[in-house]
Amino acid sequence: MDVTLEGLTKRFGIQEVLRDVDLQFIGGEVTALLGPSGSGKTTLLNMIAGLVAPSKGRVLMGSRDVTALPIEARNVGYVFQSHALFPHLDVAGNVGFALRVRGVGRRERRRRTEEMLSFVDLPGFGVRAIETLSGGQRQRVAIARALAAEPAILLLDEPLSALDPELRARLRQELRALLERLRVPTVLVTHDRDDAFILADRVVLLHQGSILQQGAPEKVYRHPVSEEAARLLGAANRLPGNKLCRPEDLAIAAAGEQALVTMQVERVLFLGAHWRVTGRAPDGSPIIADLADAQGCAPGEALRLRLRVSPGQAADQPRVPILQF
Repeated sequence: MDVTLEGLTKRFGIQEVLRDVDLQFIGGEVTALLGPSGSGKTTLLNMIAGLVAPSKGRVLMGSRDVTALPIEARNVGYVFQSHALFPHLDVAGNVGFALRVRGVGRRERRRRTEEMLSFVDLPGFGVRAIETLSGGQRQRVAIARALAAEPAILLLDEPLSALDPELRARLRQELRALLERLRVPTVLVTHDRDDAFILADRVVLLHQGSILQQGAPEKVYRHPVSEEAARLLGAANRLPGNKLCRPEDLAIAAAGEQALVTMQVERVLFLGAHWRVTGRAPDGSPIIADLADAQGCAPGEALRLRLRVSPGQAADQPRVPILQF
């Protein structure tokens, strides 16, 4: 079942948080709502869930208008940022909680709970106490609980935000593998580009309550519709001729090779897979270059840069800057 938003607008007093949002979430597809704090991501998620009423517009589940219905009448699965598991219940009690509230019999509740725990790769964990679980296991229990009642849509609110970088990277892969098996639409709210790109099939860029752009992760990254959209997804350099490029699109120009821009180096940072060199163009605009080799780069020096040549390209066919305006 698809879920459709038609002209959703939300005002809190005179402040307009969301404005005329039209979106469709398709079964089996993961959509990431990506944007800075205050862009309206969580408000949009809460309007899908029925926790916040829109000032204007409709929420449709299939052909059914659920705009006026509360969360308990919408059949949504909601995984909160903190997971919101009940510490006084064991794993099975948490997963089967929504079914118990709905009056589902004990035998069917047990069957469905065991099915969901197997689905999230936690078979036999039903009797475990919540406090004994790892962060990743708690996340999977929260998702199993959300899926147990067979929701029409799964909503994830910053599911990885409280984790350290190493654990976050591992759980992204686990969560992606889990989400790929779902048949319902999944909506992920995040402000983290890596979460959005790894977990989602489609990214929706939100800024100041409006949709700037939507599409596959690579498309919105490589072909942003505006400078604003480009900078929401990471660093972008303004180049001569009113062009933009990503830091990884730049390389050091060899002697005798034409340079696109000359940067006065201010800082050189080693980041493992590459060096990040920051500085200023002659007009004072900031430049960031991610270089495989930072030989000859030192603060105070002038660094001549060109567009990087992609593998298989001729040297006279450099990568095209991502945006010209």
